[in-house]
Amino acid sequence: MPGESPLEKIAAEAAPLTPRGHAALFLSAALVAAGLLAGPGAAEALVAAGLALLALVLAERSLFLAKAAALQRLGVRWELETPMAEGRPSRVRLVLENRSLVALEHVEVYDSPPRLFRWREPPRAVVSLPALGRAVVEYTLVPVVGRHGWGGPLRLAAEDFLGFFRAERLVYEGLPEVAVQPRVLEALLRRALLPTVLQPGGVERLRRRGLGVEFLELREYTPDDDIRLVDWKASARRGRLVVKVFEQESSLRVLLVIDAWPSMFTGVLGRTRIEHAARLAATLAEYLARRGDAYRLYILGPDGGSSLSPWLRGRGSGATARRFIAERLSWPRGRLGAPDPGSRASALRNGLLSALPRGGAALILVSDLGGDPGAARAYAGALAGLRPALRGLRVYLVHLSPVLFESTALEGSRASAYLLLSLERLRALRSALSLLRGGGVEVVELGPRDPVSALLDRLERLRGVVS
Repeated sequence: MPGESPLEKIAAEAAPLTPRGHAALFLSAALVAAGLLAGPGAAEALVAAGLALLALVLAERSLFLAKAAALQRLGVRWELETPMAEGRPSRVRLVLENRSLVALEHVEVYDSPPRLFRWREPPRAVVSLPALGRAVVEYTLVPVVGRHGWGGPLRLAAEDFLGFFRAERLVYEGLPEVAVQPRVLEALLRRALLPTVLQPGGVERLRRRGLGVEFLELREYTPDDDIRLVDWKASARRGRLVVKVFEQESSLRVLLVIDAWPSMFTGVLGRTRIEHAARLAATLAEYLARRGDAYRLYILGPDGGSSLSPWLRGRGSGATARRFIAERLSWPRGRLGAPDPGSRASALRNGLLSALPRGGAALILVSDLGGDPGAARAYAGALAGLRPALRGLRVYLVHLSPVLFESTALEGSRASAYLLLSLERLRALRSALSLLRGGGVEVVELGPRDPVSALLDRLERLRGVVS
């Protein structure tokens, strides 16, 4: 640029200089200046020292430019352990490949894993790469359920041997994304899965009285019985009408809904309501898969976007359900405001109308309703609007109580004090939930430590197994 001093031009030409490089350059200039001002005896020595230091800096720069070019050509790829599961440590390998004939003795590596993940070792290292060689940076992550991407950029930095120059490279391309599956609450499954008849393919099918092909018993006729089931020979022998009772396979059709309000993503990581909802949905899916029921999943995201799985059935479908949750459940990147309860309730109703089958089915809705009594009232109206179009629909709301979840982040007397201070809020929510109960919705209120066995018992009763 016009007006630049010769020293500034040299500095710009030699960039990128480190603080040490700047110090060496200014020292060189100072020695030359001192030599010009010194007497005849010292002038030559000072000027020679200054020029020698300048030559060293420029020579080091010439060598470093080749390293900077090699840094820009460095190949980068991530190797991840898949599938990733919530809470299970997962190893990450970051592979660096030197594609040039220039060795890189000191390369600083700073990776940027998803912000919500915990790591056992820092995701950074210093490595050396021989010419046409490679190096691997390894570290361990503890992932969180849902879909996550590396925040980026990956930062690579290299310096020359004397530390005069430093080049950096920011990598934005090829950053990995991972889908972390929720864990299944196996203890709950063991309690829920009663003895059943094992069918080919490993599916456990339950049986109940009804219209089927396998004769079970005779019983006395009631006015509600189908006249075609009357056993006339047995009735003649007994002197009263009796009907045949057959076994039939009992199978449910269930829609599992994760209603992911923005409020569900808040709280202590590992104990947030959205993580609990994902675990609960994964557990229910595995339970239904082992029972031989047909089910599908519907996720209404914090921004109003929705995802619907196909109908799933069979023992292996539980893994498919977990993959669906992992791939479609995304954490918001920024802080989202609370959505309008009426608009969200309307969007949910429209989504359910297209997702639910005509005829008897069960809907299990997992939500915290944003901790808003107004949302409970809006949902009561929306769910009531489903019944005329979907006859025989049974609706269950698993309400993840914000107060109960928030209190678990505290200990001892502080948790008790928080519950006392939140008593009015809790009463308002429960009063609003009574509107849902009045509309025929069965509400199960849960905290993070509450078992959901009551919900599974209700499903068993719906199937006709538990009396």
